[in-house]
Amino acid sequence: MSVVVAQRVPPLPAPGDVVEVRGSTWAVAGVQAQGLPRSPADEATAHLSHVVELQSLDEDRLDETLSVVWELEVGHTVTPAQGLPEHIEPLTFDDPEKLAGFVDALRWGAVTSADPNRFQAPFWSGVNVEAYQLEPLRRALGSPRTNLLLADDVGLGKTIEAGLVIQELLLRHRARTAVIVCPPSLSLKWQDEMRDKFGLEFTIVNTELMAQVRRTHGLHANPFLLYPRVIVSMAWLPGVRAQRLLRDVYAQAANPKSAKRYACDILVVDEAHHVAPASPSAIAGGRGYAVDTQRTMATRQLADKCEHRLFLSATPHNGHPESFTALLEMIDSRRFSRGALLDADALRDITVRRLKRELTGKGFKDRTVEPLTFTPSDDEQEMFELLDGIVTASAKRNGTKPGGDIVTMLLKKRFLSSPYAFGETLSHYLSVRGGRGLAEDEYDDIFGEGQADEEEGLFDQDEAERLRESKVSDPLSAAEPGQLETLMSWGLGYQSRPDARLEALLGFLDGICRPDGTGWSDDRVVVFTEYAHTVEWLERVLRQRGYEDVLAVIQGSTPAEGREYIRSQFTEDPAKEKVRVLLATDAAGEGIDLQTYCHRVVNFDIPFNPSRLEQRIGRIDRYGQTKVPEVFHFVPDTESSIYDADASFMARIAKKVAIVEHELGSVNQVIGEEIQQHFAGRAPAKRKAKGVDPNEVINAALAGGIELNARLTELEQGFDESRVEMHLEPANLRRVVDTALRLDHQPPLIPIPYDDQDPQGEHADRFSVRLLPRRPHDVDRAKDDAWPAFEVPAVSRPWQSTLRGLYTRLQPEVARPITFDHRVADGRNDVVYVHLGHPIVQRAQRLLRSSLWSAASPLQRVTAVVVDDLAESFVAAVTRMVLVGRGGVRLHEDVFLASVRLRRRRAMAEERAEASLDQALDGDLELAAESVRSQLCEMWNQTESPLRARLEESMHDRAARRHSAVLDQLSRRQGADVQRAHEIYSAFRTNLDESLSVLLSAEQEEAAKLFADDQQRQRRRDIEAMERRRDELDDEEDREIAAITERYAEVKPHTTAAAVVFALTRDDAAEWAG
Repeated sequence: MSVVVAQRVPPLPAPGDVVEVRGSTWAVAGVQAQGLPRSPADEATAHLSHVVELQSLDEDRLDETLSVVWELEVGHTVTPAQGLPEHIEPLTFDDPEKLAGFVDALRWGAVTSADPNRFQAPFWSGVNVEAYQLEPLRRALGSPRTNLLLADDVGLGKTIEAGLVIQELLLRHRARTAVIVCPPSLSLKWQDEMRDKFGLEFTIVNTELMAQVRRTHGLHANPFLLYPRVIVSMAWLPGVRAQRLLRDVYAQAANPKSAKRYACDILVVDEAHHVAPASPSAIAGGRGYAVDTQRTMATRQLADKCEHRLFLSATPHNGHPESFTALLEMIDSRRFSRGALLDADALRDITVRRLKRELTGKGFKDRTVEPLTFTPSDDEQEMFELLDGIVTASAKRNGTKPGGDIVTMLLKKRFLSSPYAFGETLSHYLSVRGGRGLAEDEYDDIFGEGQADEEEGLFDQDEAERLRESKVSDPLSAAEPGQLETLMSWGLGYQSRPDARLEALLGFLDGICRPDGTGWSDDRVVVFTEYAHTVEWLERVLRQRGYEDVLAVIQGSTPAEGREYIRSQFTEDPAKEKVRVLLATDAAGEGIDLQTYCHRVVNFDIPFNPSRLEQRIGRIDRYGQTKVPEVFHFVPDTESSIYDADASFMARIAKKVAIVEHELGSVNQVIGEEIQQHFAGRAPAKRKAKGVDPNEVINAALAGGIELNARLTELEQGFDESRVEMHLEPANLRRVVDTALRLDHQPPLIPIPYDDQDPQGEHADRFSVRLLPRRPHDVDRAKDDAWPAFEVPAVSRPWQSTLRGLYTRLQPEVARPITFDHRVADGRNDVVYVHLGHPIVQRAQRLLRSSLWSAASPLQRVTAVVVDDLAESFVAAVTRMVLVGRGGVRLHEDVFLASVRLRRRRAMAEERAEASLDQALDGDLELAAESVRSQLCEMWNQTESPLRARLEESMHDRAARRHSAVLDQLSRRQGADVQRAHEIYSAFRTNLDESLSVLLSAEQEEAAKLFADDQQRQRRRDIEAMERRRDELDDEEDREIAAITERYAEVKPHTTAAAVVFALTRDDAAEWAG
């Protein structure tokens, strides 16, 4: 007779439980019964199957999700609440040094805090964070969603500020995925900065990666779904391929079965002014209406699908409110609508802007602006007068057509850049056929409003396109036969010889870089120009004059890897790298930092766009500059000719922009009108006297300086207190890494002394890298921590991926040494600061924290130490508490102590316990003798041990108190978030009503009839969008409140006894040893 044996059904977890599945630790986010029972043939009794939604609790998997059929999984378990061990053995006590490393790793892993003012990201970064850089972090954590415009002055470290916000949101489990959109030339820089300074790996998504992904993952693989953190160029984003890939990502967010509100958690847009619509044209002395570009539309669509948004630009406002409101709508569509009136309060809420002059005591120095005089040659003045005569006569012949004005400005602009650039431009103009003609709205192409800097200086850029299109109207019709050819031949005749201005530059460079005429000094100079042809000409002449070996060039066509290599050369110690002069188009004017060993910038020509000029200067006038920034531009020594007058006019523009570095939005507009009036004779645009000027509202909000001093002091104090609380001393960091290496059977770090600690070179043979040069301000270190740096030995493959940041582009085969002290690494690049977020420390922490869950861990998490000068003996339970909300969202994590005196079995006050444990684990650690450990085990292991029971009672009491306190804090936070959301939507509702009332007024409707057809269509679309938003706002507000409430619902605590430490006075240890 057969016997049916009932199979054991695995216990079903409940939402909030912690489970072990597939070798990892997960929180249960939800449990759903399947619609049909399993087959009764499989078991004696039919049971329903259950789909269990899981969310990762492993720190390195950042809230990764997984769905499993619970009954079909193998080797899965529900983790019981871990209490104190019931039995311990004297021979299994841990080495105190190892357990101390584990406790440090546990403390550092508790990064998800209900307190928005308890910052973690600064300690997980390799930068020397200034207090003012914490303000965006404070703003980001103070609201349920992060929507910020980081508009700090050029050179204040917006990339660092954005990195801190990204890191903090990831650490707090408020985000898992991130997209960075930036100019193509900055993709590699962003990847390097995020990896080297924050330990965050980002993948650059481009055509090359697509080919690679298809080879490795199949034809339909989508990198936006494969990689959680990506970088996309703003030039590639609007393309067909990128948009096709993103449609799949957007569809997931729109799918109700996915439960995802957003396609991506964080969006960062660098140099965000490039994604705003180009400046509108001026019609009949009035104003036009900005029309969306493909780049604008692609970025807005992506922004709508991202929860947190950070837009970075030192020059966000180009002087035209229509364009600015379009940018603001991308940042926060709950407050702004394209074309609507500007809410000044809302703008101040989302904007972070500080100017260098406001940050006193931070080392910023006032820049100096100096002229370089030159005497224009007779032929230069003669040719310029010939050009001026042709364009003036042609304008009279053709009437007041826009084509003539535009061509006049374009040709004069290139003439003032260099004779060779002018000759190449005229040659191209003469060789092409005519186009469609020019319209008023193409003035912005001459001012560089509509183009990204990497496109500059080439024949396919906007200026050259406008020149081709102008030919149909023959804007140079007054030129006599042969005159244009004469001008072209004259310009091209300078192909390999200098003009007067270049001779002045050569004299300046010789005086700075080789003052004695033979050897090279340590001084460096960066020379900017707008055009690739001018750069090519400068490069040829400088190489002829002996600058061959010390010259580097960056322009729009320079590949990203080559650009970063040149930047590395230019920022390396001049004693190691011979580059002294960098020639650059405006392709190098955004995002590249050159201040380390350079404080002089020369503007060889002056761009018509003031923002571009400020970007140039900002390459050397930025955080970390130790000398006075010096800015130079060229000025003719007379104004007797038309050429002298025009060159002097542009020199005055350059000086004005360099000095008035704030309020660039208004400066852009005023200077643009000045240039237009000077070169084309156009009257300035008429302005309405009545009403509020939107530019005044914008400039007031961008003025900065709101309670800066008091707020900086507060942020600095909180930052310093957190460092102390987290035990972030170099010795602690080293201890964690040393412990993890030992536990993982890796060779130890190799100490490297300063060079003056080994004057005879006796120990130099031990190192594959040279000894660390000591600088005058380097601190002397205590005997027990005498080594400033360490060489990383040959480690196994799992550890090798953590070492990538130790290699540089200049020396890709040599690993730099590491240091655990930020003071050693400050201001030098020959050693790498290993911070909490560095891959080496991250791997060490993960390995140690895995001891909490792993049965195979070599750590027993019990030790006993003898401590000199300890007031009384005690036993402490290091306790970890995690609060998980609905959906497995980790809301808070805490590590605290519960301590009991060994003599009287009474609980110790928590503050005293903390101080006592620090004394026990941060000093010279001495493991108690085996006989003492045996006595302790006897006390602990007895049935219903009073010691163990009293410690467990203390642990649960403190967990309950902390749980209650955090719930109160979360409740207050929920209430504040809900109230803030109501206020935001109420203000936006009012703003939409007022905006529609104004825009639909008879006066506005009549004025709009003057707009071009495409501008009228754009305005109508904006009004319809505002009406739609107003109608849908109530539902949108309800969804927002529901999402906030959902985040704080069903909060459950999970408490774990992580370690037990017996701390003994020397007298007690001696007594128990007997």
